[in-house]
Amino acid sequence: MSWLQDITSRLAAAAADPEPLADGGRRWHPMSIADGYVGLALVFAGSDNPADRATAHRLLLRGVRSAHPAHESVFDGLPAVALAGRMLARTPGDYAKLLSSADNATIRIAERLLATEEERLASGRSGVRMQHYDVSFGLAGLGRVLLADVEQHRAVLERTLRYLVRLIEPVTPGRRPVPGWWTPDPAVLNDPVAAARGHLNPGLAHGIAGPLALLALAATAGVEVTGQRAAVARIAEWLLARRGYDEYGPYWPAVVPLEYEERGSVRGLPPSRVAWCYGAPGIARALQLAARAYAEPAWERAALTTLTAALARPWSTTGIRDASLCHGSAGVLHVLSLVARDAASPTAIEPLTRRVRAHLNTFVDPESRFDVRTTPAHWAGVLDGAAGVALVLRGTPPAATTLTWDAALLLA
Repeated sequence: MSWLQDITSRLAAAAADPEPLADGGRRWHPMSIADGYVGLALVFAGSDNPADRATAHRLLLRGVRSAHPAHESVFDGLPAVALAGRMLARTPGDYAKLLSSADNATIRIAERLLATEEERLASGRSGVRMQHYDVSFGLAGLGRVLLADVEQHRAVLERTLRYLVRLIEPVTPGRRPVPGWWTPDPAVLNDPVAAARGHLNPGLAHGIAGPLALLALAATAGVEVTGQRAAVARIAEWLLARRGYDEYGPYWPAVVPLEYEERGSVRGLPPSRVAWCYGAPGIARALQLAARAYAEPAWERAALTTLTAALARPWSTTGIRDASLCHGSAGVLHVLSLVARDAASPTAIEPLTRRVRAHLNTFVDPESRFDVRTTPAHWAGVLDGAAGVALVLRGTPPAATTLTWDAALLLA
């Protein structure tokens, strides 16, 4: 039995148990792509085996019938259901009633956030909350749910894009103007760099690379608003200008504290961890999407140079400690697979892919609940657990024919 088959069979057995899948001291959110039955359904949704399809359907409904999580986003609650339902649907009428309800909820959630942010911008108050604009909790992630059905959601999607374009405009929280996505929030990542005066986040999960990916994906789908191309260029150029350099080449720091941004240099900041959530993999994919959307190959070349440098560093410095999708080897491997699929010269990515795949294989753990070592141990979820590893091991799908599970991560 292959490693993928072993993980999948163990997940299927656990999913058949009526007891919750929570473990490792964490809360299981049933109506969640990140850590719940909705995400677990995606592991079985891509199969042509009728038994797997039935399992996916049962898991989705199990999640839907549960209580809502406290926060609703691309990963949790009815927006997650809206995205996952479209991934599971095989014919136009599948899950029609469920999708209608989930879509209406997603629109209401997005409109509430947009109203809050539009009022803030109109009043001239600087300092956006990361959870208002980012992928994991905010409007970049919700925008990807809306993009999954462009015609039905075009009005609120375009309103979301207009907000992200406005978010780029400079603010002056200190001595000099800085980009409008400056936030007074503490960095989500436990980073050695202090940011007492707030920071600018370059990452994909919580930073400006998330809006960049959404703006690029929307443009590729034919959805553009006034100023969108200019906003994409400003984000891309800022990301490329905020790289540090060491003996391995260019890198992105985890965050750019306000005082560094005011002097226009990240000199002295250490490299970020290497992951989907923070660092070169997620940022490089966002830049690649932007480069492809707007025919700017220089952005892609610079992004791939930075990604290559990140994986030239010793493993001990990468921050990769497990197999997970969010911050482990599986997430890096999947980004590399997508980058290689879409790159003008994919052969340059092949050695990196082999190296990361070999590293992922070191996390095979027959003694764990799902045959894979993640943090926390024995976790079933998509972002931090075995389900995400199974999705990655299944392989990169053919280019852009259907909505794929990695849309939730703003990778496609």
